[in-house]
Amino acid sequence: MSETETQVLATPAGELRPTDDLAKVATALKFFRVMAIIAGVALLILCVELVLHYGFHNEAMSWWSPIHGVLFIVFMISVYNLGTKLRWSAMRMVGYICTAFVPVLSFWLEHHVGGAVGALLERAQRER
Repeated sequence: MSETETQVLATPAGELRPTDDLAKVATALKFFRVMAIIAGVALLILCVELVLHYGFHNEAMSWWSPIHGVLFIVFMISVYNLGTKLRWSAMRMVGYICTAFVPVLSFWLEHHVGGAVGALLERAQRER
């Protein structure tokens, strides 16, 4: 095994190599965390809009659906951005994106992934 291969830091949170820019990974993590929270709030607002629309035939929040769609796409981009930097599998990224379909699950995802990737970054910085 070469010296470079032994320096690969692989944990359940992802994989970092000595050539990876930790600042870019940290920035991607911040973007992911912000978007996970925004996606969670956006989904809760969408639930209110759906209750108003279908339950009360009230169109007061009908403008929210397109905004939610754009925010969801940005959340997907944040998952892909972080996932490619940490070498996540495509299935893992799809699974993380699917959490945005269940109200409040994206808040759990932000906490879970944020903590694990944050610990991975700290460990990588200590070892450099």
